[in-house]
Amino acid sequence: MAAAALWSGGLTLQSASLSQHGYHLIGWRQGAVQLAFYARRQALALDRTAILAAFEQAPSPGAARLALLAGRAAPGQLAQGRTVCSCFGIDEPQILAAIGQGCGSTQALGEALQCGTNCGSCLPELKKLLAQCAGRRVA
Repeated sequence: MAAAALWSGGLTLQSASLSQHGYHLIGWRQGAVQLAFYARRQALALDRTAILAAFEQAPSPGAARLALLAGRAAPGQLAQGRTVCSCFGIDEPQILAAIGQGCGSTQALGEALQCGTNCGSCLPELKKLLAQCAGRRVA
């Protein structure tokens, strides 16, 4: 992935060409993200949460901006995944991390992350994730 920075109409453009298979472009104005464009022939595996968060809080220069250009979370940040609990915005990686740290029930997950404590619609998915993790430890 070759990255290039250009200036166009008040925007600083940072782009990356992925051989002949795709193109990524980020537009910056005064350090704030104004544009994020990702195109590729195959399906894109993007961290949409990290990309949307960059519009609210611009990543610092360096590795964090290159990660955004690649469509990923910055180094050291937990990659965002599929939202499981929409009431509290808790995603699958957060739940899996809590299970890995010893939360072995929906009640324990609720105490640690609040997931499953409001409307309860995520409880079946929480139980499924708990069962999957328990199966990995047993197998």
